[in-house]
Amino acid sequence: MKIEAFTMKNYRSIKELKIENLNPVNVFFGKNNVGKSNILRGLHLAFFCLKNDEIFLPDTMFYNRNIYKPIEITIDLTLEEDFYDADEATNLLRERIEDISSVVTEEEIFRDIKIEEFIRQSKSFKPLKKLRLNVYLNYNEETSDIRVSIKDFDSDYEFDYGKYKILYKRLERSIKEKIREEEERAFESFLSQLSLLGLDTKILSPTFFRRRFRDTEYYDFLRYSTGLKEIKDPNKRREALSLFERYKEMLREPRDRLIEPFSKTFSIVKDYFEKISENFILIPNKEYFSKGPFVEKGGEQIEIFDINRFYDRLASLIESPGKKERELIQKFNSIWSRSYGDLGELEIRKFREEVFAIFDTGFNALPIENQGLGIQDLFLYLAHMILFDSAIIAIEEPEGGLSTENQRILYNIIEDVYSGSDKQIFVSSHSKEFETPNSYVIEMGKEGTEEISRMEEEKEYEEKIDEILINRRLEKEREEYEALLREVTEREITLDILGYIRKLGEEERVDVQKISDELGYKKEKVEEILNKILTKR
Repeated sequence: MKIEAFTMKNYRSIKELKIENLNPVNVFFGKNNVGKSNILRGLHLAFFCLKNDEIFLPDTMFYNRNIYKPIEITIDLTLEEDFYDADEATNLLRERIEDISSVVTEEEIFRDIKIEEFIRQSKSFKPLKKLRLNVYLNYNEETSDIRVSIKDFDSDYEFDYGKYKILYKRLERSIKEKIREEEERAFESFLSQLSLLGLDTKILSPTFFRRRFRDTEYYDFLRYSTGLKEIKDPNKRREALSLFERYKEMLREPRDRLIEPFSKTFSIVKDYFEKISENFILIPNKEYFSKGPFVEKGGEQIEIFDINRFYDRLASLIESPGKKERELIQKFNSIWSRSYGDLGELEIRKFREEVFAIFDTGFNALPIENQGLGIQDLFLYLAHMILFDSAIIAIEEPEGGLSTENQRILYNIIEDVYSGSDKQIFVSSHSKEFETPNSYVIEMGKEGTEEISRMEEEKEYEEKIDEILINRRLEKEREEYEALLREVTEREITLDILGYIRKLGEEERVDVQKISDELGYKKEKVEEILNKILTKR
C-alpha cells in the first residue's frame, strides 16, 4: 500500500494543505509547533475512520476551532496486486447476495422491510487497486458524523461506504424490530391459549416474557410447580404442557439467524476497508510499554497506537513462522546487530504465554519494557519498519530519546529499508539528522501550517538568481548601446556643422546662433562641438 498524494482541510493547525508526488521516504521537517505532527495525525485519523463509526472530536481538532466547516482529508492510494483478492471478494459477495434473496423469499418477516437499496449498494461495490479515499468529519458535541467514500481514478465509479454502513445499520434494526414483534405476537398467542385452558397467565408476566423459556430452571418451575397446578382437568393440563413444549421449541430456533446473510454481505465490504485501515501505523513520540497507548482526551477515544496488536504480530511471527516470516526476523536481527550491536544484543522470543523482546547489555538481560526510552523507541521503529512488511509506517519525532549518532544511524537504516522499494514511511522531525534535500519544509504562516518543498525552494532560488543575472546583463548592454548611440549621434552633428562651415564664404564668420537656426540643433550643443573642433586644432 502506498500514498501517492493527500489533501487536508480544517484539521488542527492546517487550514488547507496539499502534498503530491510522495516518495518511499517522506520527511516533514521544521521547527517546533508548526504542525509537522498534525500531518501524520491527520493521515492516521483518515485511516482510523475506516473501521470506526463513532469518534469524539473536540472543537480543538478543527482549524481555529471553526466547527462549522468539516474536516476533509483526501488520500490517493495504490494497493499492491496481492494486497486484496478482488476476484475472491467479488465472487463471495455474489454468493452472499444470493443467500439474502433466498432467505427473503422464504421468510414472511421481510414483507415490509425495504432491502432493495442495500442489495443494490452491495452489488455495486468493487475493491479498487488505485483509489481516492475521501473522509469528512462534521463536529458534534457527542460523536462526530463520519462520511467515507472511495473513487476510481480510471472511471466515474464511486462507492459511498458511509452511506452503505448507515443502510446496513437501519436494516439490522428493522430486522431485529420485526423479530421482536413476531416473538411478542407468539407470546401473546401463547398466553391467550393458556388462559383458555384455565391458567392464570399473570404469573408469566413480565419476568417470563423477558426470559422466554431460555432459562431452563425457570421453565421447569413454571411447568411443574404452581402455575400448572391451577389446571384441574388432566386433558387441559396435557394440552398446556404441549403448548409449553411447542413454544419452547419455537424459541430454540434463533430468529437472529435471519440477519446473518446481511451481516456476512456487509462484512465482505467492511473487511476491505478495515484491511486498508490496519496497514497505516502511526508511532507517536510517547512512552508505550509502561503506560500503554496514547489517546486523545474525552468522549469516544481515538486510539493512536495499539500495543496489543504489536504483540500479536510478534507472536504470529514466532509461533508459526513461514519462510517469509523467518526471513523478516533474520533481517531484523541482522540490521540491529550491524547498527546497534554495541548497545547490546536484542532477541525476540516467547516466554510462557507472552512474547518478549529481551535486551542483553552484557551486564543484565531484561525485557524491553524495562529498558530506557531510547532502546524502546529503536525497537519499536525497527520492528515496525521490518516486521510489518506491507504497512505504511509514520513516526512522530523519532529523535526524542535518541543520541545524535543513533539518530543518524536510524535515518541511514530508513534509507536502506525504504529507498527504491514499494514500502513507504513518513517522518516528522526537527532534528538536522533527518533533514535532506528532499524533505518537506513545514512552516506556520498566516493561513496555518504550510509546506515548502525543498526542491521547489532551491529551484525558486536558482530562478531568482538567473533573473537577477539576466537583468544585470541587459542593463549593461543597454548602457553600452546608449553610449554608442550618443557617440554616433555626436559624430553626425559634427559632420553637419563642418559641412555647413565649409560652405561659408571667406568673408563670412562662424555664427553659432545662425548654425543652430539653420541646422536645428540646440545652441549649446553647437557651441560644445565647435569647442571640441577648435581644441583638436
